[in-house]
Amino acid sequence: MIQITGLSIARGSKSILNQANLTIFPKEKVGLIGHNGAGKSSFFSSLLGELPVDAGSIDIPPAWSVAWIDQEVTANDTPVIDFALEGDRALHSVRQQLRHAETSGDSSQIAHLYEQLDNLDGYTAESRVATILHGLGFKPDDLQRKVGEFSGGWKMRLNLAKVLGSRAELILLDEPTNHLDIEAVLWLAQWIRQVDCTVLVISHDREFLDEICTHTVHLHGQQLVKYTGNYSTFERTFAERAEQVDQANRKASAEIERLQRFVDRFKAKATKAKQAQSRVKRIEKIKLIETFQVQAHAEIPFLEPHKSPDPLVVLTRAACGYNVDKPIISGLNLEIRPGDRIGLLGSNGNGKTTLVKSLVGDLGLLAGERVEGKGLVVGYFAQDQIESLDMAATPLQHLARVDRQATEQQLRDFLARFDFRDDKVRQTVNNFSGGEKSRLALALLAYLRPNLLLLDEPTNHLDMATRQALANSLIEFEGALVMVSHDRHLLESITDTYWRVHAGKVAPFDGDLEDYADLLRKESNQEDKPKSTGQSAPSAQSTTQIDRQALHQRLKTLRNQIKKIEKQLDERIAQYKSAETGLNDLDYSSAESSSLAAKYSRDRDLAQQQVDEHESALLELMLEVETLEASLGL
Repeated sequence: MIQITGLSIARGSKSILNQANLTIFPKEKVGLIGHNGAGKSSFFSSLLGELPVDAGSIDIPPAWSVAWIDQEVTANDTPVIDFALEGDRALHSVRQQLRHAETSGDSSQIAHLYEQLDNLDGYTAESRVATILHGLGFKPDDLQRKVGEFSGGWKMRLNLAKVLGSRAELILLDEPTNHLDIEAVLWLAQWIRQVDCTVLVISHDREFLDEICTHTVHLHGQQLVKYTGNYSTFERTFAERAEQVDQANRKASAEIERLQRFVDRFKAKATKAKQAQSRVKRIEKIKLIETFQVQAHAEIPFLEPHKSPDPLVVLTRAACGYNVDKPIISGLNLEIRPGDRIGLLGSNGNGKTTLVKSLVGDLGLLAGERVEGKGLVVGYFAQDQIESLDMAATPLQHLARVDRQATEQQLRDFLARFDFRDDKVRQTVNNFSGGEKSRLALALLAYLRPNLLLLDEPTNHLDMATRQALANSLIEFEGALVMVSHDRHLLESITDTYWRVHAGKVAPFDGDLEDYADLLRKESNQEDKPKSTGQSAPSAQSTTQIDRQALHQRLKTLRNQIKKIEKQLDERIAQYKSAETGLNDLDYSSAESSSLAAKYSRDRDLAQQQVDEHESALLELMLEVETLEASLGL
């Protein structure tokens, strides 16, 4: 397990953790939450040894390998599949040594390395990693393309694929959904639930956290507080504890007030001095419990929009894209009217952003007609909106460029509503966090009083509280809006209808996001089914057309895996029996019996779970061995 004891870390002069304690058990899926700036990424850095520990200790089992998402991709000339395979460092090392040995012709070394490759499941690695890449949205034709051919967002997916393919015992994921579409987010959630390792995730996507987390750790007040359950469970527990603390503090405050009145009244009287002094001591002993209030977040208010034309925008027989000979979307007829609240669905690459740009008018149509109503005022938040900010300018300067007639005080009053106050309005943007830059971009957009909002992934840099503030504001927004977002909670909160952008077409989707997830699963299952070729599958006896050597090698690999799992199964059964014996022999009259009973129960339940998993894996391998033996006539 991971044991954190008395941990204190800091970034410069800012204290992040002070004497914090935390225990994380194997295979737990833990969501790390806290407001922007609390120090979540810094805590990850301390786990990786990149941020020095000021006090305390971090104990991670020495045998565990750790995988995390790199923020840069430098291997631009490497094929996608090879890049993703590099995440399994042990396997990557053996593959490199094998290439060198085959070049030099060292037959004994080659045999030894092939045995290592077999022990590392090297023969199935490409298939396993290809499945991960497919789940993250890469097509079969992409696997041999060079990494450098992909955009920054897709490179981040490649870094994620590298981590997921690592077979590490501990995986650290910092905002893994930021560059994903809903389809990939759904796949990633399923992968994390099923993977046989410990996973720590920083995310502000509450639906995602609800789906994956067995536990939640709240970084708050320089402490790490662990809760059993997902984010929604944490929210309920947190609210209940906050209410309990509030009640206890009110009661304590009333007692302090009562005692203080006695002291104030009688401290000058000699006959009552001793009693008054006694009450002073009692006051000093009454401790108010630290409150559980979360740091206040900024609001994101949208002003009443300009009067809306009806319709706002109409596209007729439109073709959208960048190449007239190869449009991304074609035959498009749609209109947006006042009050419409539309969520766009579809995997990345199908044209959601292209459609939004065409609606804005930033991207000219390849064919057809775009007509906007008189008085249309568009508020457009692009995926890379914060990059369009002037990093050398202040919020005050940004807003003054939008409205040169407004006074400084008017601009200050408006920016204050977005939590840019006092000296903050004169700080340059390059000193701002990602969340602050996003808030400024939204403030500039809101100042226009748009009657049509077009938002393309507006939440990427916002924490949970600010996302909720944005949702609350958009619920009250009186204009029309079209949104692209992987944040399902936000989509469900503010949209009424969905359009699916898929296979070159845009069509209404009649259902909610659960229905959409079901549709994706059905389509995925359909894709996985083998396509009929009009020929019957080869029988078990028709192995003359099959590479028998490859089948024998696979059989050898499976038998080795069976031996390995059988050994692990024996160990888990022994652990189960040891924990069971500990429970049966426990002296419940001792002071430490309660904690020991909890430990034995936890060890027994974990061992039982692992026994079930190993037996299931063993059965699957044995069935595959039987099939191969029949094919080879053994």
